[in-house]
Amino acid sequence: MDTRDDPVEPEPDAEPQPRWIRRAPILPEQWWGPPMAQAVGGLAVVAIGIWLQRPALPVAVLVGVVGLVGAVVLAFAGRRAYWYPSCTTAWRLHRTRVVVWSAAGVALAVFALAVGAQTLLIGYLAAATGLYTVRRDEPTRFELWGRSAASAAVAVVSAVYAVVALTVPSVDEAHSSRWIGWSIVIVPVAVVTAVLQWRAASGTADPDQNGAAADAGEPEPGPEQRPGPEPPADDPLSAPDRTAS
Repeated sequence: MDTRDDPVEPEPDAEPQPRWIRRAPILPEQWWGPPMAQAVGGLAVVAIGIWLQRPALPVAVLVGVVGLVGAVVLAFAGRRAYWYPSCTTAWRLHRTRVVVWSAAGVALAVFALAVGAQTLLIGYLAAATGLYTVRRDEPTRFELWGRSAASAAVAVVSAVYAVVALTVPSVDEAHSSRWIGWSIVIVPVAVVTAVLQWRAASGTADPDQNGAAADAGEPEPGPEQRPGPEPPADDPLSAPDRTAS
């Protein structure tokens, strides 16, 4: 019997996958692009420090090293998530991104305060706040913890600059006045942001990692309990092993 003219029942909408799964790299440039951009940014910070020829050059070199190390770590995690796609590697890549980008943001704040580029710091904070506001996907608990820790670190760094300006006589008046003045604004805002992000993390449930039990602190299964090389059928990131090609 010909049933080509019969109406087709629409399939129910599938539940959308979490953002940390959707952002897993499926193309080569998706795993090496972000680390390369971060490495270029770290080298740019060093170049700016050399161009300014200020005592803040050691800070610029330190910030550049942080950026380069983070780029290498991010590249290793992204490459593994690309070659061995699974929820476990995607979750590890997500956590690596949170740690690396939070550290890079704090390092950029340190450099901006050191050279007196408060405009750059304000633009960075405004852009980060805008991205967090317009993003529709709910962040994970680990991501909220990373934001809270980064905000607290920025508050501590700003307070340290203010203390140095007040206690070290060799700091010139222009820098000391900027560090003290901007610390009055940055420290309260950063502390409030850290508290709000921490409270939001307390009310956020851990995502269903679907096989990433070892990342959540549970003991790894023994050799007799470990699955075979093939990913599970319900893994949304299951794909043929790219090493076969």
